[in-house]
Amino acid sequence: MLQTQTIYEETKRLSVLFVEDDDPIRQRTAEILEDYFYRVDTGIDGIDALEKFNHYYVSKQKYYDLVISDIQMPRMNGVELTAELYAIRPDQPIIILSAHTEAEYLITLLNYGVAQFITKPIQYQEMLDTLHKVCKKINMAITVIQENKHVIALDEDTRWDNEKKKLTCGGSDVALTKYEIHLMALLTSKFEQVCSSEDILHHFYLNNIDVSSDNLRGMMMRLRKKLPENTLSSIYGLGYRLSYSHAKPL
Repeated sequence: MLQTQTIYEETKRLSVLFVEDDDPIRQRTAEILEDYFYRVDTGIDGIDALEKFNHYYVSKQKYYDLVISDIQMPRMNGVELTAELYAIRPDQPIIILSAHTEAEYLITLLNYGVAQFITKPIQYQEMLDTLHKVCKKINMAITVIQENKHVIALDEDTRWDNEKKKLTCGGSDVALTKYEIHLMALLTSKFEQVCSSEDILHHFYLNNIDVSSDNLRGMMMRLRKKLPENTLSSIYGLGYRLSYSHAKPL
């Protein structure tokens, strides 16, 4: 059994959105979470949670570090909420609360990329152990980025060095074309943000490289194949976003 202080060291700097329609469970669990996380917000269903998720980003210019959601909820259930959250932020860390009777939903959630589940009724020590594992991984990504300002971690094994203009995976270099190097330099400068197609084309223009919209789509497809899963996403009507990948199960 993990000690409270050990868990707190991984959670104390993080924010969490807890989504549960059952009032007593939501209140009791939120009180426990408040002992560990620096910020805890709650949602009563998927629609309420989605509104709070978007509002938090607008007000803080960052996403919640973690979302914990029940499956069975009115108006918008946990499966639908997960799909909406991944459409906004493909690498959003999510933990799902699941009863044994909800097994039919689990394959869909696994396909979305959810790698962590907590069974209901909630055993709070199990929940804290799971939170420790998930938050430790979140903090590893944050630490690497903070300590190496010119190095961006794309997942546990893949790094982009902006000084050397080099992509490595497991310590080995990944071959990039000159176009892909320019793309990586720009996308990592706007890490976790959407970079419009117009910005990318303008970047190439400033570097005296002639690239059309059709060429850009092809380059993005080829670059995506060289990057970890779920790191380079196309945001319909807006552009592209490079993010840290939480695709690997813990």
